Amino acid sequence: MNRRSVMVGLAAAGVAAVARGQEAEVTKASGDFAGGSKVFKTSSAERTKLPNGGERLSAFMGTLATGETASMHESWIPAGTPAPALHRITHSEMVAVLEGEVEFEHDGKKERAVAGDVIYVAYGTTHAMRNAGTGMARYMVFQVGQ
Repeated sequence: MNRRSVMVGLAAAGVAAVARGQEAEVTKASGDFAGGSKVFKTSSAERTKLPNGGERLSAFMGTLATGETASMHESWIPAGTPAPALHRITHSEMVAVLEGEVEFEHDGKKERAVAGDVIYVAYGTTHAMRNAGTGMARYMVFQVGQ
């Protein structure tokens, strides 16, 4: 299994659950996937308030059998929330937009994504995401790599 397979699988699972109307049920992981397959329950995890008014729930973070780290978090961004500063990542991300509309700024351009869309953020990309709609924007970020 390679990094691309893991990223696509994680994003597809998140989007499929949302499409079926299921709520994510996750707890924060102990930091290791070594015990094999499991369910991470978000129902007992707490949302963290962010300085810009958004919220984040960290679902899991650990090390895959391949040696790569993997994590997932869900974010809520109220309408009118200022965009964060552009930042560079040193891993790959798949972002599943669950609700609302976001603007994805990267590589000198801006693209819009709506609920049901998936954004790929390549290793080393400098980027930012902001709520581009009038309601709440919600998305899940699946990260593989440091």
